[in-house]
Amino acid sequence: MTDNGSARSLARIWAICAKDAAQEARRRVALASVLFFAATALTLVSFAVGPSGFARQERGPLHAALLWILLFFSTATGLPRAFVREEESGTALALRTVAPATLVLAGKTLFNFLLFLAIAAVTVPGLGILLSWEVASPGAMAVVLVFAGYGLTVVSTFLSALIARAAQKNVLFVLVCFPLLVPLLLSSIAATAAAAEGSLASMPLRVILAYDGAATCGAYLLAAAAWEE
Repeated sequence: MTDNGSARSLARIWAICAKDAAQEARRRVALASVLFFAATALTLVSFAVGPSGFARQERGPLHAALLWILLFFSTATGLPRAFVREEESGTALALRTVAPATLVLAGKTLFNFLLFLAIAAVTVPGLGILLSWEVASPGAMAVVLVFAGYGLTVVSTFLSALIARAAQKNVLFVLVCFPLLVPLLLSSIAATAAAAEGSLASMPLRVILAYDGAATCGAYLLAAAAWEE
């Protein structure tokens, strides 16, 4: 691909991301729903577990698991609408004509990744405040959230394209998404617990990076088949 071709592709990716961001700014459906879910779940968890409900050595893995449970179900509330919204509003055909499926997937993945970061920006500090959870290495935590969040976003966005024209979309999304994300979630929990203790766990991080690479290749190779056929 030439430099001009790459620039045009990047411009279309950014245009698709900006379109979704503009729609969300007008309606605020996805952001409001996921932030409301995250805030409600955080409150319930804080009352159920409490800041001193477990021994100190047990709280790190517990809080890491709670964090990724909250992040998974919060993203499952908003991210699946990436392609579903196009089908419901009748703009899917027009979008198919102006950009190939891979660029549409990239643009919507970018928007969903930004949405994930917004969810994490609320959930992580909220969990720390309500459960008195101290993270010894914020830098390591940020690395884990970025790379694990990317994998979660790629898979969720691709599955949104896959289920866009199916009945019972939300149920189908959770049933298909959870088994695919188990390796990523388990590695993310281990890496998050290590970050809370002040270290960057190399093995879980390698699994996360390998998962990101495999998910990216699979999603973009199958993007056209998932959405256009």
